[in-house]
Amino acid sequence: MMRQKLKQGILLALNAADDLPMPESALLSAAVRWCKPAEPTNADAKEALLDVERYGFVQGASAPLEETTWTLTTSGIHKARHLR
Repeated sequence: MMRQKLKQGILLALNAADDLPMPESALLSAAVRWCKPAEPTNADAKEALLDVERYGFVQGASAPLEETTWTLTTSGIHKARHLR
């Protein structure tokens, strides 16, 4: 149940970013906050992020010496809008 809530938090946070890439640290933090009062770890949130990436809902981009940033894919936008 918590993993599902983390996935929802990831999709909703990226949807709220209005197509702007979100740094991974901010995204994981938003997902963890979405699960309150439960207390998932950043590692739990990272696993959920990798799940939604495998589903094709998000994509990450990184450059040397920079944090990975994440955005929704077209199917991720559709899924996130359905969660509202």
